[in-house]
Amino acid sequence: MPFHWIYVLIAGAVILLFFVSIVVKQKDSATQQLGTEVNRILESIVGAASVSESTKSVISTAGLADETLYFQCVVSKNGDSREAVMEYGLKEKGVSVKDTILPLFAPAEIKGTQLFLWSLPYTLPFKIIDFLYVTGPTMQYVLVGESALGQEFLKEAESVVDPTSKIKFKINVEKVADVNSISSSQGFAVRIVDYSGGAIQTGSPIPLSLQEKADREVSAVVFGDGKKVTFFQKEGKVWKLEGAATLFSLNGDLDAVRYAAIFAANKEMFDCGMMQAFKRAQLVSAVYAGRAEQVMGAALSQQGVCPVKVSGLTEMIEKQKSLAESCVALYPDSCSDLVANGAQLKELNSKLGDGCIPLY
Repeated sequence: MPFHWIYVLIAGAVILLFFVSIVVKQKDSATQQLGTEVNRILESIVGAASVSESTKSVISTAGLADETLYFQCVVSKNGDSREAVMEYGLKEKGVSVKDTILPLFAPAEIKGTQLFLWSLPYTLPFKIIDFLYVTGPTMQYVLVGESALGQEFLKEAESVVDPTSKIKFKINVEKVADVNSISSSQGFAVRIVDYSGGAIQTGSPIPLSLQEKADREVSAVVFGDGKKVTFFQKEGKVWKLEGAATLFSLNGDLDAVRYAAIFAANKEMFDCGMMQAFKRAQLVSAVYAGRAEQVMGAALSQQGVCPVKVSGLTEMIEKQKSLAESCVALYPDSCSDLVANGAQLKELNSKLGDGCIPLY
């Protein structure tokens, strides 16, 4: 073949590759742009669900059935301060959403035709913020051990959110007698919720039905005494300890913190969300400090028992504000003191509600 023909072929190939690269780049750019737009819509949906207290929502994601949504929360250091940032969106597509305010708890990845969103208020003792839990139909929650808390979860896992269209909010939750009774569907990620406190141990074997699953698809949370939760992750054929965390709450029905532990992908996400909540508690406590002054003034102008009942209110709320600041800076240190003071505030507010002006 003459030399000039070889040159033409090479030049032609280079030109063809150039135009192919342009098409690929344009396609990639369009995909990234579309991903960013989807993430912005997702941010709006999450924001709307988070401000609707104690509500359940079902979001159709049929158009994204082949895509994977990811959720991660990281704590970054900025000098002496720390900042918790929740990041979520389409995996590897577009600019993800980054949120430093909303405590959101979800699996690390969700893929499917629906999203289930559930919000619960976090109170300490007044409302701090709504926690938002996000999950999907390919996530399976398995409850082990006899517990009223488990029965509560089973009850809340299914409901009709829109009677007119008969749309069902239905989280895949089942109760088993023991961990060896677990059966898992193909394609489902599994979170074991151990209310017995002893079914999952470090180094103990993974149930046979789950041993062939990928490590990232199998995890567990164990509730021991009333204030502790321990996180485990599958590692080969045994359980690996991630760590333990304190449940900083006043307990009660539908405990937002307990459900945060259940829905959080891991301990890191749980701690991250709690840090966001305490940052909000710092601001809310400052607002209630002003409210406490008004309550004190009104009570002291009255006759009877109200001036006595309101005694110590301003000191208690100032302490709550100070402890919230310490909790944000030193988490998890000082947070137990914040909860204890919150319990005292709750008791005092209950007394004020009987014939006096309450704080909240």
